[in-house]
Amino acid sequence: MKQYELRSSIFFLICFLFNGWSNEVSFKTKNIESNSLPIIEQEGVKISYSDSGIVKLVIHAGQLKDYSDLKDFPRQEFSKNLRVQILTENGEKSGFLEAVNALNDIKKELWTLTGKVVVSKKGGNTLHTEKLFWDRDKKIFYTDSRVKIIQDGEEIVGMGLSSEEDLSEYTIFEVKGHFSRKKDLK
Repeated sequence: MKQYELRSSIFFLICFLFNGWSNEVSFKTKNIESNSLPIIEQEGVKISYSDSGIVKLVIHAGQLKDYSDLKDFPRQEFSKNLRVQILTENGEKSGFLEAVNALNDIKKELWTLTGKVVVSKKGGNTLHTEKLFWDRDKKIFYTDSRVKIIQDGEEIVGMGLSSEEDLSEYTIFEVKGHFSRKKDLK
C-alpha cells in the first residue's frame, strides 16, 4: 500500500509541477482608455499666455485638467472658479473675465464659459450671463443665454448676445432695459 501511495504522490506532484507552476504572472486589470486621462491635473493654477513675447492673458483657476494630447478633441478644462486677466501690449490690465467653469477647445480656439460669467473691460462695459462662448480666433463673444450689460450706469437685459471681444460693439437679442435719457430710445 505504501508503494501505491508513493506513486500517487509522485504522479500528483508531477501534474502539479507541469500545470500549477508558471513563470508568467497574469493580472486582470481594468481596461483604462488613455483618452480618458488628463496629461496634467493641477490644483491652484496660474498660466500666462503670450503672443510674440508679450503676455496677453493671465489665467487663475482652482483646478486644471489638460487633455491637449488628444487627437479628436484636445482641450483644457478649468474648474473651481476661473479668472482671466486681460492685458494690453504695455502689460496694463485692460479687463477681466470670470466663470465657475471653462472649457478651452484647443483646435477651434473656442472657450465655453459657464456659471456666473462676468466680462468687464476697464472703464467700459460689464457683461453678466450664465453661459458664454469666446472665439479667440475671431475675437468675439456670443451666447443664446440671458445676458445683462451694464454701461454708464445703465442696465440692458436680453436673451442672446453677439459682441466684439472688447465689448465695444455688441448686439443683444430680445432686449429689455432701463434707459434714463429720452435720446437713448430713438
